[in-house]
Amino acid sequence: MDKANMTKNKNRRVSFRIYDEVNLFYKKIDEKLVTEPHPVFDNILNDFLSPTDIERRARDSALPKLEKNLPDVTMPGFQFEENDTLNVNISASGMAFNCEDALKEGDYLIIKILLVSTMAVIVTYCKVVYCKNSNPYESQLPYLVGAHFINLKDEDRELLSKHVDKKKVQQIVVKGFILAAVITVIAAPDVVFGFLFDLSHSLLGLFLHSIHITFEFIESTLDHLVEHFFHTNLKQTQIIVFYIMLSFGLYVLYRLWRALPPFCRRCKKNQIAYWLRKKASLLYYWREQSLFNKIKLVVIGAAAITGYIFFGM
Repeated sequence: MDKANMTKNKNRRVSFRIYDEVNLFYKKIDEKLVTEPHPVFDNILNDFLSPTDIERRARDSALPKLEKNLPDVTMPGFQFEENDTLNVNISASGMAFNCEDALKEGDYLIIKILLVSTMAVIVTYCKVVYCKNSNPYESQLPYLVGAHFINLKDEDRELLSKHVDKKKVQQIVVKGFILAAVITVIAAPDVVFGFLFDLSHSLLGLFLHSIHITFEFIESTLDHLVEHFFHTNLKQTQIIVFYIMLSFGLYVLYRLWRALPPFCRRCKKNQIAYWLRKKASLLYYWREQSLFNKIKLVVIGAAAITGYIFFGM
């Protein structure tokens, strides 16, 4: 019993999950292919897992073409279902991903994962643990599938573990900076906003000074070029350079007038869509919580706000 508990706890420790971007390809298969050796799976492994990183990267650069030609490499009718780049929840023991297919608990898949950040390819079997409706505000794909890896090679498991550990450290660092920034703003808002104001003023002054220096350099260069090529006096040179720079300035203003309003409208539209999507997602998350969890969230939030008002301000 103790041994079983130790193994279970160990699996939990090594199965830390992260969110990461991957390209995903999968095919539903019969359970017999998992329990019995099958040459098709070996051929796929040999085809996509090259012994050198250079060969692997070269094959991955032609990934869509390889997928389309996969039936000729293995056997007729054997094709992966392809998804675009997905934000999945992955560990060394399994993963959760969104898809269009209504898979069932207990289904077996042969799955290929391309880790976008490292361009590493992993091919293995997996078993569907659950399939439920996805959050419609977080993904356009209708189903969220959780799968457990089966017969994952030791080197692939080690690769996934290193990848997860690396991402874990990065996430801890980023979240640490964000948490430190939030705590600093809450603890000393006047100091933070004063620092940001001074920094913005300094950066604005530096930017304007850089523009002035650039303007003077361009003007001086044009003066020398006009005098050299047209042999003009000082007054003629100044007039020619003035109209050259005026024309260039009007052209820049025209390009900004053409490009800036559509860009602002696009940014405004994207920000509104992002806000509405996040708002709807939070409402969806709230509706999915039990009454006890809702009460707990309200109490924790009220306690945090009350503590900040009485002790932090």
